[in-house]
Amino acid sequence: MTVKFTVIGAGKVGTALARLLVRAGYEFVGAASRSLESARAACAFAGAGTATVDGAELAGAADLVFITTPDDVIRAVCDELAGSRAFSPGSVVAHCSGALPSTILEAAREAGAHVGGMHPMQSFATAEQAVHILPGSCCCIEGDPQAVPVLEGVARALEARVLTIATEDKPLYHAAGCVASNYLVALENAALDLARAAGIDRAEALRSLLPLIRGTVSNLEAVGIPQALTGPIARGDVETVRRHVEAIEARTPELMALYRVLGRETVKVALAKGTLGREAAAELRRLLGPG
Repeated sequence: MTVKFTVIGAGKVGTALARLLVRAGYEFVGAASRSLESARAACAFAGAGTATVDGAELAGAADLVFITTPDDVIRAVCDELAGSRAFSPGSVVAHCSGALPSTILEAAREAGAHVGGMHPMQSFATAEQAVHILPGSCCCIEGDPQAVPVLEGVARALEARVLTIATEDKPLYHAAGCVASNYLVALENAALDLARAAGIDRAEALRSLLPLIRGTVSNLEAVGIPQALTGPIARGDVETVRRHVEAIEARTPELMALYRVLGRETVKVALAKGTLGREAAAELRRLLGPG
């Protein structure tokens, strides 16, 4: 039986989901959005579906409802739809937030639906980009026992990897994604600040660092952690780290706390790799301070 689905919220994620699931053989009931123009654009992008500003009728006709609005209005939208008796008993209602648990959809559960969350662990700039990079990405799924298998089927239809977690673990999962993606951008900004202090233009520094970043990511994929770790701490080169500390304290003291925290974490990884001796590790920890 063909699964009928709708998206409530015609942003990047909802629009990309619509196109990919239509491509995979799901029947797209349509898209609802506060802006009729956005809903129409989502349906045009998917090549199917009815566009509307009222999601209640669409939700009632669907086996699977994705609420793909901004995080801060997911609960309110769900409550509004449930108040309109929009959800069919036995249907699945899901959101795509990485930060929020499926329990914010309690109003849908009380209406007889099964609730869940399906979060693509990926960063989307546009719907077009999402269509290209979502396949092969990881989709994290949690929720009611009846909803999880349905969402796992959706993830497989998207050609995504399935990761299932407990609902109560959602905040830690999302924090992991933020550290891996958002904090990486902030970390590279700090690297550019260090390069600028050395007299290197930021644009040139980024061009110079990008091959190193790509190489590191490639190593992570090829050999994993801790084997991908290289550099002075992995080698136990205390004097090089000492020179770093002295230079940063003198020229960019605002980055010293970050360098120390990351250095202490790197000592842990180097010990796990087995290339850092205990004596050198103790000296590095004294140099990098308590933590």
